[in-house]
Amino acid sequence: MRALVTLMLLASLLLGLSACQDSVNAVLGTGRAFTVYGHFSPRTDTQAVRVYAIDGTIDHVQPEPLEAHVRSIDLQTGDTHIWRDSVIQFAADNFGHIFWARFRPDYKERHRLLLTRPDGAEAQVEVVMPPLSEPELVEPTVESDYVLLPVLWKKAPRLNNIRVVYHTNMGAYVFAYPNEQLSWPEGQVAVVQLHRDVRYVFRAIFQQGGSTRDTRLRAIEQILLVSSADWAPPGDVFDAELLVEPGTFSNVENGFGFVGAGYEASFYYEVPDSIALAAGFFVNERAW
Repeated sequence: MRALVTLMLLASLLLGLSACQDSVNAVLGTGRAFTVYGHFSPRTDTQAVRVYAIDGTIDHVQPEPLEAHVRSIDLQTGDTHIWRDSVIQFAADNFGHIFWARFRPDYKERHRLLLTRPDGAEAQVEVVMPPLSEPELVEPTVESDYVLLPVLWKKAPRLNNIRVVYHTNMGAYVFAYPNEQLSWPEGQVAVVQLHRDVRYVFRAIFQQGGSTRDTRLRAIEQILLVSSADWAPPGDVFDAELLVEPGTFSNVENGFGFVGAGYEASFYYEVPDSIALAAGFFVNERAW
């Protein structure tokens, strides 16, 4: 049940609950079947998407059952899964229809999601699971007051929701990164800007009353979403006000919205003393 709730929240966050009402009203009367947001993951046993009927606004969805028949097809094996509707209350007078099914797609599989109304109108979207990606450090750039740590995510088509965590003896410090990345023949590269982040780490420690002079870096962790190649919104930013504009960013046939494929992955690695020292961290032989 916890996994299902997590997927429901992810499906909602992909759109953003603060989306403006006027933008969504623009889709009324288009004849399209549904609006749908979410993603498939090869690392979860339950898949979920959030579905909207194109007959009202997304700001005030009512809890009545949604007249939609939702199914997905494994395009390699032909296996079909029927998705069930669950009504979730996110806030007062704000409900969401989360359709879900219990199955785990494999890496690189191709699936088609179909959403059908009683009158036969149908929206559909095809998604391709990204391959399994293995991260590895590549040659760092270490100069005076300038330290970059590139991480290669092998075979990854696309990276999203990139975060970097600095694990220090004074606590953990998390940074949300833009989805900037380099495309290499081997995969995608996300660069940790150690020289930039350390200033904010030290500022946070100072504001907490700690001593930056004795701050030691234990490890760096990069957390992100290895995504399908088409999961690249305009400007590499998931802006809710922008994404609800019809046609701005959508891969749904005869509908609106976006359904991608991806899975969360992380890379935790210890940093050599020479690099930590170059970035400004304290280094000595004292045990952690």
